[in-house]
Amino acid sequence: MTLQEIIADIHAMDRELQKYEDKYGLRSQYFYELYTSGKLRDEDPDESREYGDWAACYEIKMHREQVYDEMIQNIFRSFRASTAISLSALKPRLLAET
Repeated sequence: MTLQEIIADIHAMDRELQKYEDKYGLRSQYFYELYTSGKLRDEDPDESREYGDWAACYEIKMHREQVYDEMIQNIFRSFRASTAISLSALKPRLLAET
């Protein structure tokens, strides 16, 4: 995946997560904490399925952010420590990164 594809995925996950957050009035990180600790009611099959979808979406976003961070850090390390980074000069490298 390229950095641009990863960014697009992160934004898509943000849009999806916002739907759940708006519906339940809870930020995804706090939902996920409840979900992974088994503290959510699971009597309603539709609700349980939705919780699973929400958790999966959050996990995808977290994974994509981790991959993005690793890739960007590798690019930054390729610059000399004393070199100031120009974002306009950096952009072609970011777009080419796979």
